[in-house]
Amino acid sequence: MTLPILAAFDFDHTICDDNSDIVARKLISNDKIPDTVKRMYQADNWNAYMGQIFELLNKNYIDVETIKDAIHQIPSVSGIDSLLSELHSRNCEIIIISDSNSLFIEWWLKNKNLSHMVKEIFTNPATVNGELLKIEMYHLQDNCKLSSKNLCKGQILEDYVTKRSLEGINFDRIVYVGDGKNDLCPILRLSEKDLACPRIGYTLVNILNKKAAENESQEVKAKVVPWETGNDILKNLKTLDDLD
Repeated sequence: MTLPILAAFDFDHTICDDNSDIVARKLISNDKIPDTVKRMYQADNWNAYMGQIFELLNKNYIDVETIKDAIHQIPSVSGIDSLLSELHSRNCEIIIISDSNSLFIEWWLKNKNLSHMVKEIFTNPATVNGELLKIEMYHLQDNCKLSSKNLCKGQILEDYVTKRSLEGINFDRIVYVGDGKNDLCPILRLSEKDLACPRIGYTLVNILNKKAAENESQEVKAKVVPWETGNDILKNLKTLDDLD
């Protein structure tokens, strides 16, 4: 069976209009975060940093329900709900590949009544142990220098497409939607028939523009479709007759 589209989305600043980890961190005042933890604030140590933040939230009596409520309050990116609904209704497959965590994404999707539209979520596993949130790495990798050690989005995307092919499901086109530098790796793995959709005003579109300016755009085979709202992506897909 061939489906029209595999739509792969980042989560933070792509589906939800904020960084869910930062939303949780802001529940505790900055003066209660020790310097030893602040020094962990760097991209390739993010899971360990968030693990410490979760412990601090717990020690300061900020319970799981308070954290969950804060995640629920994050708005959707404009037009994304409509885009997901349209893709789902057109028999397209939707997955999320995110460096957030499983609880935050599941809580948010359920609160917005979007869970049934997403086939699979690939992210760092999180659990609740009593009132303490715990987070683990999705995997440990050192093959991709574009990605953090705990999550290579490009490898996840490739593995998923291979798995679905072995299950008898193929796709006419892959559409990858993201905003950050860790979304570059999967975009570089797309083909000429695929779409790369970087959000305007964020890091990824600047990286792609820089590659184009420096004549490195040949690295990106997919058609680049910058967007501000989910409706922009939907219009482009209808132009390509993927959703007519």
